[in-house]
Amino acid sequence: VGLEAGPTSEWLTANLIELGLPAVSLEARQVKAALSAMPVKTDRNDARGIAQVVRTGWFKPVHVKSIGSQRARTLAAARKHIVRSIAATEQVIRGLLRPLGLKVGIVSRTLFATRVRELVGDDALLEAIMNPLLAGREALMREYARLHRLVLKAVRSDPACRLLMTMPGI
Repeated sequence: VGLEAGPTSEWLTANLIELGLPAVSLEARQVKAALSAMPVKTDRNDARGIAQVVRTGWFKPVHVKSIGSQRARTLAAARKHIVRSIAATEQVIRGLLRPLGLKVGIVSRTLFATRVRELVGDDALLEAIMNPLLAGREALMREYARLHRLVLKAVRSDPACRLLMTMPGI
């Protein structure tokens, strides 16, 4: 079974192999080049073209990650997204306060909300604006902590990761 490499091809290939079928993921650029000679592009013609590429052996197989590797990548990507969302929220808060002459300055993640509340002071409108943003940031911080614990749990059980963690800065 030949599959053009794409977002779901790793999952499909792994499951087809698990079912005992000879499945291979094909490099997308090679498949595109092989199919470009076809006059009419349809799903049926694409399937025939991919089958011909597989029959002739004129393809470069793409490495298919294991399901465990895909899950680890999903965990890392989710954690990274949360980190970026926290940073984006902090930048929005800083950007909203700056035109009012209120600068948050350099503060740690744990003291950020305290500093913002200190700057807002008794201004009821600013407090009403900042509280939902700070509440959203706090929710993101909680979810980050949850995902970070999952990362640490995964790292503790992986000898390669434990070895890398012995290096300063890793």
